[in-house]
Amino acid sequence: MKKIISLFALALLVGAPVFSQAAYENQNNQSVGVNEVKSVSVNLAVMAGPTGFGSAALSKNDGKISDTLSINTKVYSAPTEVIAQLVKGTEDIAALPSNLAAVLYNKDVKIKLAAVIGNGMLSVVSSSIQNPMDLIGEQIYIPGGPASTPNQLAKLIISDNGLSEDDLTLEYGITSSAQLSQLLIAEKAKTALLPEPFVTMVLSKNSNLKKIYDAQDGYKVATGMDNYPMTVLVVQDEFAQNHPQALKEFLAAYNDSVAFVVANPKDAGKLIEDLGIMKAAMATPAIPNCNLTYVSAQDAKHEINEYYQMLFNFNPASVGGTLLPAEFYL
Repeated sequence: MKKIISLFALALLVGAPVFSQAAYENQNNQSVGVNEVKSVSVNLAVMAGPTGFGSAALSKNDGKISDTLSINTKVYSAPTEVIAQLVKGTEDIAALPSNLAAVLYNKDVKIKLAAVIGNGMLSVVSSSIQNPMDLIGEQIYIPGGPASTPNQLAKLIISDNGLSEDDLTLEYGITSSAQLSQLLIAEKAKTALLPEPFVTMVLSKNSNLKKIYDAQDGYKVATGMDNYPMTVLVVQDEFAQNHPQALKEFLAAYNDSVAFVVANPKDAGKLIEDLGIMKAAMATPAIPNCNLTYVSAQDAKHEINEYYQMLFNFNPASVGGTLLPAEFYL
């Protein structure tokens, strides 16, 4: 119980702009013959919002991928809920913010990073200024709190534009991107760093709001890396060890799902709404801007390590206090 409480508290600090293993085999309560193949059902946890977009096509055919694999997708409203299920062992695979995956690993949750499924998608939007240099004297709202990815990117933006934190005010009082979006539309908040799909939504709702800075561009200038891995898939160690073939099939299916969502925003939007991830009216127009991808952990290792190093340099707690070992990657 102490461990669960500790991880809950940690998740609240980590935030997100934002799954000890419980895979089970479906058997018919009778012995399996030599030529029969066991069917594996994977419990997949995703969060409401763009973190879950790439999984949408997995829900087609009621989650049945093949005769030997089915996927049970469950949508959670907050990272704390996903953490609790990972600790209890009721979810096998989860989509998470990449820094939260690092924090959990460093807190001895037995997971491995399997793939990057979403790259950066943060932008500064404002109804009061026109370019980054106008940020001097401005109050910028940052969702997720001081240890969140948006805050680390905000610091990068400040540095990249030759500013210091004394030149402006970073406001952390509103942690929810959805709530912050409504304040921007009403112009009760003037400037904020927001993730997709909220950037697309607020720009469509208030013509006075403009995107004045793309955080991905700032990251590239500052680090030389084309992008940063914002969302990842993690898998429970036990599941990976016990079901290597099912995991391989699952990851291939997830890759196909991302490709489907990117190529078919309208159809994907309906699936996203049916899953309870987000309303199609908001998801569909945002999909092209959400930087969805699929890159295996081994192929993305260099980019992930560079991103973690950047986060660590700003605040070691944002990745759990230490950089990640090779064993972290599937």
